[in-house]
Amino acid sequence: MKIAFLVRLIISAAIAVAPLLVQAEPSSVRTDTPLTNSPTLTLMELTDLALQRNPQTRLAWAALRSSEAGVELAHAGYWPQIDATLSAQRSRSLNFSGLPSETQTRYGASISLSYLLWDFGSRSGLGDQAKFELASAQLSQEQAVQDVMLRVEQAYYLVLGLQAVVEANRQSLRDAETNLAAAQDRKASGLATLGDIYNVEAAVAGVKLALQQSEGQLAVARGQLAAAVGDSPDTPLPLAAWEEETAPLMPSQNVAALLAAARDARPELLAAKAREQVAAAGIEIARGRGLPSLNFTANTGRTQVVDVGESSQFSALLSLKVPLFAGFGDRATLKQAQAQLDTARATSDDLRSQVELQVWQAYQNLRTASVTLDTSAAQLKSAQQAMEVATARYRSGLNTLLDVLSAQTALANARVQQVQARLDWAAGRVALGHAVGGLAPAATTESP
Repeated sequence: MKIAFLVRLIISAAIAVAPLLVQAEPSSVRTDTPLTNSPTLTLMELTDLALQRNPQTRLAWAALRSSEAGVELAHAGYWPQIDATLSAQRSRSLNFSGLPSETQTRYGASISLSYLLWDFGSRSGLGDQAKFELASAQLSQEQAVQDVMLRVEQAYYLVLGLQAVVEANRQSLRDAETNLAAAQDRKASGLATLGDIYNVEAAVAGVKLALQQSEGQLAVARGQLAAAVGDSPDTPLPLAAWEEETAPLMPSQNVAALLAAARDARPELLAAKAREQVAAAGIEIARGRGLPSLNFTANTGRTQVVDVGESSQFSALLSLKVPLFAGFGDRATLKQAQAQLDTARATSDDLRSQVELQVWQAYQNLRTASVTLDTSAAQLKSAQQAMEVATARYRSGLNTLLDVLSAQTALANARVQQVQARLDWAAGRVALGHAVGGLAPAATTESP
């Protein structure tokens, strides 16, 4: 029968088209990757783990996939919409005299087509909008990756710095305990007073307090690093030893060149520019909705009435839609789209100002940190020598215990200051790279 042939044709077409509409879903990001088999973790290994585990990167990836689907949806507007309908009906109606007529059974199949042939930019505006939204999502994903890397790097150097501070405080505690033992020996020999003992004990207590505070700060920093990697704060992360820095080198570009590079390379700023284009496409869409559009619709089908026979039907329609009045809604929509574009431009300008300020501050902080590295090293060397001299003179009876305690305090502060200078340099270099949008390895070739 013709109706059976038509049904088979519809089913065959559906089976042929279905594979084209299905795309393979990208593999999900694994979050159960073991940390590492090595005894210690390097910064590169931590960063790689963070990019796999941190939720921020997965959120950015999900937003990117959504934007990719948005582009496909926009492109669907350029294709005709085709629908197939299969129907079956059993009915009995009343005749003109009010008596029931015979029961009828009918079934059939039909195909309908609807196609937008032409408009004044709404369809193309939707395509442009989806395209720029995808670009924005791609750039936002890149910015999310850089943000995660920055968070890991900052937490990594903070942990290493606080580890060094804890070690410096432990060394200071050993020195203070040595001084206490020496003061007790001198008191037993009648060369020191009870007040000297109390002074040294107070110094030991002060160093212990500093050690306990630094250990607490180190525990907090370890939790921050574990969270940045994407694990719970109590996850142990053994780190490789902090390698000694070579001579501090500033970027070869001056600050003006770095500012210009940030404007062109910072993904967050480029994403804001893409959002401007999205808003501009919204104006095109709003204008097109108030203008004429040309549509073509058609359908064909065949109906079989049991015990009566079968019949076919078809129709084709070409229509031009001309909007005349929509309660001033089109004008309001256009004003709203223009306001969104103004907002996007103002947001880009504000973000550019923030990026430039970040680059400026990071550059100046790095310059300061590079200078304080040498200064802190000289300070530590002088404090060590002063401590040795004060201890020797005290044992010879030429210095008082207060002189030794003063030199000891200066040495402890110098140790912490050197660690802080190294931490500031590492953090400043990372912050400048993030602010610029990435520093090339060859960029650091000139001394300040």
